[in-house]
Amino acid sequence: MIKVVKKGLALAIVLLAFVIGTQNPEVVDVNYIIASSTLPLSTLMSVCFVVGVLVGCVISVTVFSKLKWQNYRLKKNNRRMITDTER
Repeated sequence: MIKVVKKGLALAIVLLAFVIGTQNPEVVDVNYIIASSTLPLSTLMSVCFVVGVLVGCVISVTVFSKLKWQNYRLKKNNRRMITDTER
């Protein structure tokens, strides 16, 4: 049930981003550090959204893998302590 709610929420966010993007056809100037360009506002918003999702995923994977590694080490130490106390 929770997976269905999560997928529905993700779909709603993507649809909301699409609707907001289609409502912003204006052209904006984007100034980078060494260059500048002119893009439609909807494209700029989409790029920022995708970059934000990717950064969030990278951070989540990093934190999750650190926690999994810590959990593995703690379980290993726990098993070792149990076998030592049984002797």
